[in-house]
Amino acid sequence: MDLVAKHGALYQGALLVAESAEDAYRLGALDRFLKPWIRSRLDSLRYLLDSCDTRRQLAEDTRLLAQTAAEYSELREQLLSDIHHTRPEPPWRIVGGRKDMAIRAQSTVLLRQPTFVLQRLASGADVPGAETWDFTVISRPSDTADQGRSFVVMATTEKQNGSVTAQVSRELEDERPWYQQLEYGFYALGITPFLTAIYDPDRHRRQVTDDGYDG
Repeated sequence: MDLVAKHGALYQGALLVAESAEDAYRLGALDRFLKPWIRSRLDSLRYLLDSCDTRRQLAEDTRLLAQTAAEYSELREQLLSDIHHTRPEPPWRIVGGRKDMAIRAQSTVLLRQPTFVLQRLASGADVPGAETWDFTVISRPSDTADQGRSFVVMATTEKQNGSVTAQVSRELEDERPWYQQLEYGFYALGITPFLTAIYDPDRHRRQVTDDGYDG
């Protein structure tokens, strides 16, 4: 078997690891985020062989392909346990190494608690100087039909005082527990956000007087 055939077999093996994990650790509504992500990621790693010039590069690239599938399987097992098991409060979990998506799946054993997904959207029609994120709240994570409630988040790309400003809708600001989770999600991805309504929660209640000053 030549190198191309061996590498193709490795890709198929990585895909089998992913599919086996999806069958063993079923995550309902989260699959619309996770299944496309892993297939896109494995496909991109599959073609690294075309640019391999040395044995060391080949070793690194094949290891990355195998690790990605194994880490995906482990992630699914963790998320399933987060939702269905009683144990210490689960953290936000990072999907992959690029830090473009994070998920927090809370236990539903004693209370019906939502699952949160924070995902960086692909560039295209982005506002200059800003990145677009999607923040989704899934009320029934085990239900594949639950599409959740999605909110657009605009975050500046340039930091001020070590943080980026994240702008959201008034609707999300009013959902205080969700809004707080958005902050935690950014922190999990290594981003320090500045969310105005968290640090100035009563700003919408102040009335502007006739002379232009807050009353």
